[in-house]
Amino acid sequence: MRSCAASLSAPRVALTAAACAFSALLVVVGCSDGPSTDAPDASTGSPSNSSNTDDDAPGTAAIVVSDPSGPLAERGAPVTFTVRLASQPSAPVTIALSVSDTTEATLSHADLTFTEASWSAAQTVTLSSVDDWQADGAQPVRVVFDSPASEDPEYAALAAPADLELSNVDDDVGGGYQIRTTHMGDAPLYVAHSYYHAMITDLDDRANNQLPADFQWRVVPGLANPDDPTLVSFESVGLGGRYLHVDSVNSTRYPPQNETPNRAGGLWQTPSSERSHLLWIDVFTDTTTFRRDATFRIVPALNGDPTMVSLQWYSDATRHLRHLNYQIHAHVLDGTAIESSEASFALEPLGYSISQRADPHIKRHTDGYYYFTASVPTYDRIEIRRATTIRGLADAPPKVVWTKHATGPMAAHIWAPELHFIDGKWYIYFAAGSSTDIWAIRMYALESSSGNPMDGTWIERGQIVTESDTFALDATTFEHDGKRYLVWAQEDPGVEGDNSSLFIAAMVNPWTLARPNVRIARPEHAWETAGFAVNEGAAVLERNGRVFISYSASATDDRYCLGLLTASVTDDLLSARSWTKNEDPVFVSANGLYGPGHNSFTTSADGSLDVLVYHARNYKKITGDPLYDPNRHTRVQRLEWNADGTPNFGVPLLNGANTIGD
Repeated sequence: MRSCAASLSAPRVALTAAACAFSALLVVVGCSDGPSTDAPDASTGSPSNSSNTDDDAPGTAAIVVSDPSGPLAERGAPVTFTVRLASQPSAPVTIALSVSDTTEATLSHADLTFTEASWSAAQTVTLSSVDDWQADGAQPVRVVFDSPASEDPEYAALAAPADLELSNVDDDVGGGYQIRTTHMGDAPLYVAHSYYHAMITDLDDRANNQLPADFQWRVVPGLANPDDPTLVSFESVGLGGRYLHVDSVNSTRYPPQNETPNRAGGLWQTPSSERSHLLWIDVFTDTTTFRRDATFRIVPALNGDPTMVSLQWYSDATRHLRHLNYQIHAHVLDGTAIESSEASFALEPLGYSISQRADPHIKRHTDGYYYFTASVPTYDRIEIRRATTIRGLADAPPKVVWTKHATGPMAAHIWAPELHFIDGKWYIYFAAGSSTDIWAIRMYALESSSGNPMDGTWIERGQIVTESDTFALDATTFEHDGKRYLVWAQEDPGVEGDNSSLFIAAMVNPWTLARPNVRIARPEHAWETAGFAVNEGAAVLERNGRVFISYSASATDDRYCLGLLTASVTDDLLSARSWTKNEDPVFVSANGLYGPGHNSFTTSADGSLDVLVYHARNYKKITGDPLYDPNRHTRVQRLEWNADGTPNFGVPLLNGANTIGD
């Protein structure tokens, strides 16, 4: 997982560039030339405390700006900060402020005024993220202050406080969405294109030549006014350059007559009064009319469901998109519950099951449940969720089963948990740093005797001790020929410049390794050393007379990828000579999905399909250290097999979840 760790023999700072973007920011602008008491801490390069102690002489004019309350994120909580004066002015002081990009964030105040009576009372300013529905990565946001305006000569002479620098963390999907309607009967229906008109049907309506690719839409800035973040247009992923478009002009074009048998209950039953407002999928034309008719305003769902939205037509704000007779219309609604429900839609990201979960591990157990755990973006706890289907994991409530320690080992960087059932008990393997050195990453184990790993008590079995006390993480375990093994990633002290190599050892018990610890792979190819020299995140699969170990390589940005090791089931798995490495990566960025890696394997419910589980981002550009970018989403897709019995990983698929059946 941790290609960002750099060479572990080199000094490190505790905060990366990305973390620093959200770290405490405190500005004091005054007339004193004395030293500040919030000098950077030598070990972190960041302020050593979260409040600034005023060291100016009494009566010295200064403007004090507090820390932001937290990170700024789309659909996240608003960020607040306070502003106050350090001394009483002789006249009112007004400070104007603004935000650098109003398409990313808005401020609650345009200016702040402090009087002779209120000068010491801190005024709170709220910075709210703008949710723009665009997969644009973390965008820089600055709060800009003007110089104070006042008849007080000391305050009038002050320079403007320094800008507050933040990043608006994105939560959107670049690959595309499915547009789900409210349920009709027992199954959800989705917006698709058919014969260039829009309709609703189930995801795999092969009887009507409807395939999953027909349900894929990119949410793009509204063609009529791309600067308004509440406006969107929908471009077909499969038919680029075609957009969902209300035909407000031509009310007589219909699909070919040969579609009539398949759509007997649909288009041909559309009231004639509504045919001029049907939704089509049309080739973009650079006209004002087309732009307006292909643009929609996202508004709260008319059915009151907070997980859904409604789409108001840009050309006529009295009309909303509504499904009727399996067609989509720009319709004037009567306010009834039925029509409000039919005008509400959910935008569901393509191809991933769980948002903002990196290093995913899915295990299907004998009790019929799939169990899921992964790294959470805050790296502070371990969660488990379960469901009877892989798709069901997306909505399954997570249960926190363990939280990091306040101090000492296991107090930082809680990474890459895996859940395994061994000899009638559950075990979680994970990596963690220390409060005194967050990069002192080591492997640890938890144990639970409960039949359901989400219940019961977890016992800390302590550190998994290896032969070298160096950076170690990403433990996974498997049983072969009656013996249990552990595979993990670790810095090899005998190799200069490598961040981590792959090791294997037999196990005395689920938390104790036997000797020797054998290195079976190290980063050596260009695709394994891009950014950082890394082999990590192993996953084991035994099929067709061979044992396969997939692993992740290079930096955790778009260069992150999967490699593959292979051994025969008859080989000595504790011999490095038994393992053959593929010369090329087996799974790389494609289709608008970047940095696919840290995978695991599971199967379909009936065991007939092997399923690849991995994480990837939906955009390439990352602000700051990719380790602290939260938008690595869990994705699943079918794992295919070559004729020679080796796995065929293929490429990351936008609609990967549709290939597994459940």
